[in-house]
Amino acid sequence: MKRSFVTNMPDKAGAFLRASRIIARYEGNIVRVSYNKAVDLHMLFLDVEASAINLRKIENEMVNIGYLNDSIADTRVIEISVKIPDVSGAVLPVLEILSRYAVNISYLNSSAADSPYQNFKFGLLIEDTKLIKTLLDEIGQVYPIDIIDCDTSEEALDNTVFYIRLAREMQSLLGLNPEKTRVFLSESNRILQALQSTGEKADKVFDYIRSFALLVSSYRGKCFRADIEKTQLSSHTVMYSIQPYCGSNTYIIDTELESVILDSGYAIYADEMFEIFSTLIENFDTKPKRVYITHADVDHCGLLSKFRHAEIFLNQKSYNSLLQQVKGLPDYREGTELHHGYSKISRIISGYEPPPLDGIKVLDQNTPPEHKDLIKIGEMPAGDLVFSIYEGSGGHLYGEMVYACSEAGIIFTGDLLVNFNGFSKERTEFNMLAPYLMRTVNVDSKKARDMRKQVLQLAENMTKLNNRPCIICGGHGRLSSCEDGKLHNICEP
Repeated sequence: MKRSFVTNMPDKAGAFLRASRIIARYEGNIVRVSYNKAVDLHMLFLDVEASAINLRKIENEMVNIGYLNDSIADTRVIEISVKIPDVSGAVLPVLEILSRYAVNISYLNSSAADSPYQNFKFGLLIEDTKLIKTLLDEIGQVYPIDIIDCDTSEEALDNTVFYIRLAREMQSLLGLNPEKTRVFLSESNRILQALQSTGEKADKVFDYIRSFALLVSSYRGKCFRADIEKTQLSSHTVMYSIQPYCGSNTYIIDTELESVILDSGYAIYADEMFEIFSTLIENFDTKPKRVYITHADVDHCGLLSKFRHAEIFLNQKSYNSLLQQVKGLPDYREGTELHHGYSKISRIISGYEPPPLDGIKVLDQNTPPEHKDLIKIGEMPAGDLVFSIYEGSGGHLYGEMVYACSEAGIIFTGDLLVNFNGFSKERTEFNMLAPYLMRTVNVDSKKARDMRKQVLQLAENMTKLNNRPCIICGGHGRLSSCEDGKLHNICEP
């Protein structure tokens, strides 16, 4: 562990050597030295790494030789960097905060690199360690702040350090503006508070939030990966299943005259997905297109705002959920603190924007607000095939839909059925994040179980009707079929 010592050494040759010998004797390692003229000509700050027992021995010896005043032995020295406008008097608000809390500056330097800002680096001597979090929060409200070095053994301080560093990292990684950065931190805090109430540790929560952002971002551009399965549904109709490592599957049913698209993945992968569409489908840009979704989670409808000259069809409940988003109100996913926080950071990480609603066509009328069973609400033609559209009870998400074609023996289930057995290592890594950060991906687990049984029964009926396994197109993972209530890959990887 690391400890900061504030030493008061005599002004004579060999004083620092004497202290260094004590530290070395107890296997300590000096990781930082700072000389503070502003406080005292004889005062040095030492950051020492050693075991807890040896740190106490080092402290005792330096007290005995008069180098350490144990009344300030717990004083902290932290290093921060503050981004301050390169204009006259801009540093004054920071100095006033430091003065208000009686914080001494151990050192200060700044640099400007052909920009309207200067990066001010401060070394701060803080005697009352309880003030650290408040101090950093106040400075952070005035200017962007980063922590260069400090001891984060206290949980409250550790959280503050995480938020500050996360803000800088997300701004760089995702190109966030200050407002979206504030929202991201606020929603991360919402998740933290909810999970801490269940006994989760802050460092684990933070790790999952960072992993979510880093993992989704890591597959952009040249690093984007998606598996593709092709299935001939009829003599004139072919289906492509596009399965990115992160986000939902996208399905394209292609015919001579048009393409029908179900679900669309994360918005952050728009360029990569449209490149795949154009590779798979001749004249995709100019070909007539219709777009449907299985439910209105952001990983399934991320590209709805990106499609140009395409017809978009939703049921009334999904439309209403998107309408809530447009109004800046919680949508149907955001009914609990955990789901609210996860949904909000998902939007920011994936670059999601709700689609314009004026051109969306609503599939159904007078569907009951609540129902226990799959009920048919419309049809989706696709070339020479017709799919029945069923609305579920809302176990996974209010407004969820299933698309089934008995003639072709195929069913699109969204997240009511997911082929976990077909997950690659990368998909497993991604799909473990949401169940932890939300505790459950379903808004009503009992309803979701009931819906799963009904969807499996629908698939089983089509299997018997066609005397061949029904093709199950889940929200994530490979194409599958069902046997004894379990999903199995149709084709070996």
